[in-house]
Amino acid sequence: MHIRKAEFQDIDKITKLGMDLIFLHTEFEKDYYLLEENADMHFQSWVKSQLNSPSSFILVAETDPDENKQGNFTQGEKQVIGLISGFIKYLFPWFKVKKVGHISFMVVDPSYRQKGVGKMLESEAKKWFKSENIGFVELYVDEKNPVGNKVWQSFGFLPFKNFLKKPI
Repeated sequence: MHIRKAEFQDIDKITKLGMDLIFLHTEFEKDYYLLEENADMHFQSWVKSQLNSPSSFILVAETDPDENKQGNFTQGEKQVIGLISGFIKYLFPWFKVKKVGHISFMVVDPSYRQKGVGKMLESEAKKWFKSENIGFVELYVDEKNPVGNKVWQSFGFLPFKNFLKKPI
């Protein structure tokens, strides 16, 4: 398995994985995470914009042809089994730290979880941020997502801020 920059030919696979993650979040908070009728098309449009942006990235984990012995994958074909996306976030001008990295999404195909794929994706994302002279990386994890919280904390991410909301 290897990690590489996503390409336009990956958009359908990225959309499938991304929508799986989005549907998971709709279970956490049905009223907040309501989806547009064509949510997958909106997601595809977002993916295309990320692929064209110099201040963001999408990386994919891809199997080598001889690795597809699990899940619903065909032997001999490369498969996208995970993704991570992020971007450079600019902070207020009065801070010495002017920009930080922000991880938007990470998702791994269920049949490849707990095999180090997420750690490899996070490690490559960290390299991308370092190449952009970023010293800090942040992300949001839904507090109702115990698996996500556990995974990110196992990668060394620590609670930093409380993100609050209320309906009006």
